[in-house]
Amino acid sequence: MASWFMAVLVRGSHLDGVLDEEKLGDLLYRLIEASDAETAYQKAMQLGKESADTYSDDDGQTYSLEFLGLADLTEIEAARLEDGVEVYSQILPGKPSEMVVEKLELTVFESDDQSESPSFENGAIKPK
Repeated sequence: MASWFMAVLVRGSHLDGVLDEEKLGDLLYRLIEASDAETAYQKAMQLGKESADTYSDDDGQTYSLEFLGLADLTEIEAARLEDGVEVYSQILPGKPSEMVVEKLELTVFESDDQSESPSFENGAIKPK
């Protein structure tokens, strides 16, 4: 019987094939259906390899966001995926109130007329 897993993929900015640790990176949260942890891991690694993307910074440099590895892989304990089910949690080391944003700052409510370059806010990459 298959189970559901949550994989947290880490991507970093590369310029001319070299990782630039000073530029932004992001986390991708992906659901994976697999029969066991090892299969989920293999699927997560494949998803990571297929996750490359590009963006341009304010100076016009084009960077590629490339897979660096996994930040986490955890089995979702819920018996069924349904409305409101917890699929992932993360302990925050401190200042959890700094993670809270206003409604209109939530990605789903951001205006479509903003520029296409990403911004890095509160630990998440958001389209700007």
